[in-house]
Formats: sequence, structure tokens, C-alpha cells
Amino acid sequence: METFEEIIDSSIAYLVGRTSRSIVKRLSKKFADTDFNVSYEQWSILVHLYRKDGQTQQELARVAVKDKAAITRLLNILERKNIVLRIPDRNDKRSKLVYLTNKAKAFKPNLIAVVKELLNEAEQGISQDEIVHCKNTLNKIFFNIDQLNH
Repeated sequence: METFEEIIDSSIAYLVGRTSRSIVKRLSKKFADTDFNVSYEQWSILVHLYRKDGQTQQELARVAVKDKAAITRLLNILERKNIVLRIPDRNDKRSKLVYLTNKAKAFKPNLIAVVKELLNEAEQGISQDEIVHCKNTLNKIFFNIDQLNH
């Protein structure tokens, strides 16, 4: 029979969480070592705006898997840093659309270069097949849990 420690220490949730925290710590340090005044949490919002500029806060909360309060807090910080701006939606006055500023668009290639460097560090010694298999498995796990959350 497995011990509590064996169950916890070998669980996917623990391993993914530990890996995620390590990646966040390393990426935060890499961002801090550059002149981009962006935290990992702020980057997690920028990623979705780089994919599709002009999203509502609700859309951002859904795609970033964050609650509305966290999104509001992050957007307030990004707005103060002149990285995003919120503009009232012409179709729905109760809603605001979030857009990247020119400043955010200008440093996108540099931020992506930092992230690529981190990914290269993280994937050293791992075959492309292993990477693909891992990504597929993690996406399946996310889908399973995401379905339960809705």
C-alpha cells in the first residue's frame, strides 16, 4: 500500500504544480533582469491580448482561468504601467474592451524572446516526442478538470 507521501509526491497535480511554480519563479527572474516591468501574472494576461486584442474582462478571465477580481487587479496594474487601456464597448455600455498600448506592442518581440529562452532551458535533454506526449497528456487532464468546473 502506498504511503501518503508516495501518493502526493507522485501525483500529476503535485508534479504539475511544482513545475509551474519553478517556471513562474524562473520567468519572473528573467523578466526582472530585463527592463520590462512585467510580472508573470501580468504576462499571463498579455499572452491572451497578444492573441486577440480588444477582449472584455470576462473573456480574459475565462481564457486566463482567473476570477474577475484577479483580472481587475491585474488590469489596474497594467493600465497604470501604460501597457493596456480599457475602452467602453460601443455595443454594450456595461462592458469595457481591453486593448494593448503601443508600448505593449513594441516590447512583445522582446518578451517572447525571454519566454523562448526559458522554454529552451526547460526542455533541455527532453526529446521532441516526449514534449509532444507531455503536452497532449496535460491538455487531456486540463480538459477533464475544466469540464468538471463548468
